[in-house]
Amino acid sequence: MKNFLTLIIVSMCFFACKSEKKEVDKTPEKENVEVILIPKLLHEVNGLTHCESVVYDKKRNVLYASLIGNREKGDGSIAKISLDGKIIDSIFISGLNDPKGIAITGDKLYVSDQLNLVEADLNTGKIIKTYTNDATLFLNDVEIGEHGAVYVSDTSKSSIFVLTPDGIFSEWLNSNDLEHPNGLLKVGNEMYVAAWGNVIGEGDDKKQSGNFLKVNMETKEIVKVSKDTLGNLDGVQIYDKDNFLISAWNTGKIMKINTNGDVENILTVGRSVGDILYIPEKKLLALPMNIQSQLLIYEFQEAGK
Repeated sequence: MKNFLTLIIVSMCFFACKSEKKEVDKTPEKENVEVILIPKLLHEVNGLTHCESVVYDKKRNVLYASLIGNREKGDGSIAKISLDGKIIDSIFISGLNDPKGIAITGDKLYVSDQLNLVEADLNTGKIIKTYTNDATLFLNDVEIGEHGAVYVSDTSKSSIFVLTPDGIFSEWLNSNDLEHPNGLLKVGNEMYVAAWGNVIGEGDDKKQSGNFLKVNMETKEIVKVSKDTLGNLDGVQIYDKDNFLISAWNTGKIMKINTNGDVENILTVGRSVGDILYIPEKKLLALPMNIQSQLLIYEFQEAGK
């Protein structure tokens, strides 16, 4: 009887294990599918006179775009735009001359305006203060640094200026190796620079270098990230932990570039694409188009490759 019971138990275990194995064998192996992102145009916002730069206000869930205007005194402005492409207020901040790069910290918006850096209140749209420095030539992009410091590229002078938390506006770095900086993006202890480019060559062979650079914030060492010249770079944004998105003003290209300098073309729009914006959590890409007086809003959609 004991041997009979043992035989039954062994048989039950055998069939149970076989059944379990069969169930496991039914599970298909997972395939490694590469996901690519395809930009789809969602909104085309018109009537933004010479739109140059765009920034996202996460607290209020709106966009702000700098409008250069027709270069008449005081006709520049900052427009407020919804994420679905509706103009909320085309002159939310008024009285500017030639606004370009914009950045937000807290309830304050900073915008470069020709030779000056302007500070405005996001609650009221009123200008709080204007910062000046006799050494500025052509202020361009704006980026927020540690403890509320505000960095501004000076494309003509090949410099970067800084407004320190104590209100002093001075030149932080001047170097030909900055290649006439345009877009700025601070990541950790490095400032990434989308450079307009130095003039190289002569006659018909003359061109502008336009590299993607990074600057060590402590040592101020400048390193070239891009392997080849990319020409007249304007905006730079974080794409993911290993990649950036950069725009080229003259060619209208939006490119993805990694920390090793490898470049992939993502999208080509018209000439004069300016200081771009990418919102990773929403997969939204906003492109200010200067000549066209437009703001193009794209959504990255996933597809298997």
